[in-house]
Amino acid sequence: AFPAIALTDRNGLYAAMSFAGACKDAGIQPLVGTFLAVRRDEGETIDWLGLIAQNETGWNNLCRLVSHAHLGRPIELEPHVTMADLVGHTDGLIALTGAGDGALVRLLAAGKGEAAVELCARLEALFPDRLYIEIARRNDPVEEAAEDALIDLAYARNLPLVATNPAQFGDPGFHAAHDAMLCIANSTHIDAAERPRSARDAWVKSRPMMAELFADLPEALAN
Repeated sequence: AFPAIALTDRNGLYAAMSFAGACKDAGIQPLVGTFLAVRRDEGETIDWLGLIAQNETGWNNLCRLVSHAHLGRPIELEPHVTMADLVGHTDGLIALTGAGDGALVRLLAAGKGEAAVELCARLEALFPDRLYIEIARRNDPVEEAAEDALIDLAYARNLPLVATNPAQFGDPGFHAAHDAMLCIANSTHIDAAERPRSARDAWVKSRPMMAELFADLPEALAN
């Protein structure tokens, strides 16, 4: 069993109340947050940032940012915020850099080290002493391509690493059902060639499995 577990809906807090209640019943500390879409300053590229509330101030900022993602963007674009929208609304929030869904990994995998350092500095200013460099190991080629540079970046800037297990369903047997639910959400069907697909590895792994997976990075596992 885990002492705590986080729920981070994409651009939402849809299940926060029922999740918190279920965790309380199971004797687990709920960590409530969101996976927030953040548009890069140039173009329309959308990256993701994990935000977890530390306290009531953080919860209020979460609600504000999620609402702005839906109501404050151009209607022709998907829900998101800009980096500028984060300013003044990050108190009480812990930030995780999003692993392979985040800008740092994507920039480093593309060989854009200077841009990654610049973005990291901006995130540090927004989340002083509350920014974690997130590492996930889920057989993702972009994450694998960036991992060494990501770890070097964390050490160079004295930022804590955190090992995560981004999960979208509870156990391996639910993969097919989750894939079907993605089809429903995206108004497509199972045998469509071009559609979002559920990752087979996106289930909640046990503590021993995570310990084995990150045996070489004990500090990331501890965090």
